[in-house]
Amino acid sequence: MLRKTAFAAMLAAAVIQASAAAARFEAQSIRFENVVGTVEIVTNNGSQTDVVIRQGKTHAPLQLMLEDGTVRVVGEKWREEETRDCCNARILRRVDPRRGRTASTGAPVNEAFFADHPTIQVTMPRKGDAAFVDARVRLRMDALDGALDLDGCYVYGETGNLGEAVISLVEGSRLVIGDVAGALEADISGDADLRAGKAAMADIDIAGPGDVVFGEIGGMLDVSIAGSGTVRGARLDGPLTARIAGSGAVMIQAGRADTLKATIDGSGLVQFEGTAVRPDLRLFGSAEARFGAVEGRLSRAGGGEIHVGGVEVPR
Repeated sequence: MLRKTAFAAMLAAAVIQASAAAARFEAQSIRFENVVGTVEIVTNNGSQTDVVIRQGKTHAPLQLMLEDGTVRVVGEKWREEETRDCCNARILRRVDPRRGRTASTGAPVNEAFFADHPTIQVTMPRKGDAAFVDARVRLRMDALDGALDLDGCYVYGETGNLGEAVISLVEGSRLVIGDVAGALEADISGDADLRAGKAAMADIDIAGPGDVVFGEIGGMLDVSIAGSGTVRGARLDGPLTARIAGSGAVMIQAGRADTLKATIDGSGLVQFEGTAVRPDLRLFGSAEARFGAVEGRLSRAGGGEIHVGGVEVPR
């Protein structure tokens, strides 16, 4: 009996290994773990998920399986260091760029690096979800009505419109996404860039010189910057809360911030060219706040400079 059981386990493993090149699943969601390579996702109105894996110049072992209704693509654990993986330094929290969408800064993608690793082609239901954990990927993805949960060491690429998005990028990443129907949560660590279209609301954290650009936010915007990062937007209609430690900046071109709260410690800047409703400001160091117009009472603490309509407000 033990021999039969062991043989059955070996046979199952062999089937998984043999089907790893191409497989079809009755599933609507997919999850990539410890994957290095190019990921291309095409979405449709079907109910099945097809996965095709094409190895690069160097063979990379990948496991392909179905677990709890989700397709899992699992690579080998990072081995850059014995005691930590490359993502341990990321932030631990759980633009109109629609035309000619390209990331504006940073080095181009390393084509030679990705040529050595697999290309994973996925066709999946548009209403499904896609997740990446500890990934280093070049990404091309169609529109997804579900959620994109991207917790990657390095991501370079673009997606279509999304239902929701939780995106964590680290040093060197450059990602462009479409409109987000629901909430956008972005954690940017190091010199990484994110470009987005519209979103219902957004929560953005930057540690370092990262850059986030969005088109329009129709609800709440919450921004935290530690360092020299920048958040730029075309329009905001909703409450704005900004916390800056360092020389970071939040710059919005138009809209109505109802209400606006900002705390800046350093040489940072909050610039809202629309109407700021009852702004509550705590400015320290050489901090600066600039508004197109103010509605209601302006409260301030500390020093810094405040300008409304191009005119400095006396202390």
